[in-house]
Amino acid sequence: MKAIIFSITLCIYSISPAQVQSDTASLSLSEEIRMERDNQIKELREKLKVNEEEVKRLKDHLASINNHRTNEKISTLEELQKAVDNKLSILESAPKTKLQHNGLIALTELLNIQKDIKPAKLFVVSQDFFTMLENVGKVQQYNSYVSWYAEFSKWYSRQKERGPFVELVNNSINIINNASNSAPLIGSFVQTVSTGISALIQRLSNKDKDLLDKTPDMLRILNIASQFEHQKSIIDHEWKMITKELSQLQEENQQLLEEQFSFFGLDTNDYIREYLLATTEADRDAFKKKCFRAYYDRIQKMEADPQTKDKWRGQVEINMYKVQSLRIRFGQLTMRMFTNIERYEELFRIYADQSKFPEEFTIKINDLDKPLGLIVKTFSETFQPAKYVEDSATMYIER
Repeated sequence: MKAIIFSITLCIYSISPAQVQSDTASLSLSEEIRMERDNQIKELREKLKVNEEEVKRLKDHLASINNHRTNEKISTLEELQKAVDNKLSILESAPKTKLQHNGLIALTELLNIQKDIKPAKLFVVSQDFFTMLENVGKVQQYNSYVSWYAEFSKWYSRQKERGPFVELVNNSINIINNASNSAPLIGSFVQTVSTGISALIQRLSNKDKDLLDKTPDMLRILNIASQFEHQKSIIDHEWKMITKELSQLQEENQQLLEEQFSFFGLDTNDYIREYLLATTEADRDAFKKKCFRAYYDRIQKMEADPQTKDKWRGQVEINMYKVQSLRIRFGQLTMRMFTNIERYEELFRIYADQSKFPEEFTIKINDLDKPLGLIVKTFSETFQPAKYVEDSATMYIER
């Protein structure tokens, strides 16, 4: 299980949401771009409103001019033509301005997806939890099993003619005792061991009273631990699926990043050195601004060339929606992660009842409450999946 979580953490390190609570009150570069975009769009709308009023005024004035006042009519027509041309220019500028800024937001978020969340804290707080969680299913760590096994070993060593059945039971017990065995104690194996021990105990005489007396408690802890491991394995399987999907997102993100860097003439080696390996936010912002310059230079060159004048728009739009798709999918995965963590809480509530389960088992379960609570708190503060999905869905909408 620790291997699964470590894999998830590595994926999170490479694919992570950009909109997280900052340690400072300053706006992120993405937010600054949004504000600049919205302000420019607002300014263009205000210009358009003024222009429309001017066009209406000139039309009304033109209609009121007597046909004999030719010069005034021509002059008014010229003013009207300029106003109409200006309106067309504004109407053309608005979507272009919006697209340029949204494309820049997409490029910024593509960089942010790779770095902004630091999963180290989440991984550190989860280590103790998953170590303790693994120990719950290790039946050889329970006193009722340890004391029973001590009696069984004495009994086994006294047997001169053991036979295949006794050896089968002994071999099965040795598997349980093998601390390096990574296979969980679930399914038919535990049933076989439990049935074998029960059948073996029926052969014992009263002189093996200590072994007889300790067997029921041992079998109970064995079966409960197995039952717990079975239910936990369902949660573990979901972690594996999440890890697989995160890895796929990581590959898609890397491919998109390389495509965009190639399109805008950026160097991936600079990205690794100046962004991923940067130690301060100021250094990362400096690299982002370097990308912004490359972005604008590329668009200006394409805009100036009649053959490529309109081609940059399609490329920028494609990138925009690919980035948005990655962010939404990652947000959905963080929701699944949080839901999966909450499933541990439900599982622990079932097995924490001391009236139904052995005390030494429920103690281990109850000891998990505090580290699990710390994981939930850290995860909630770090990811905010619901807000992240909402922000991703509206990242190109004016606010």
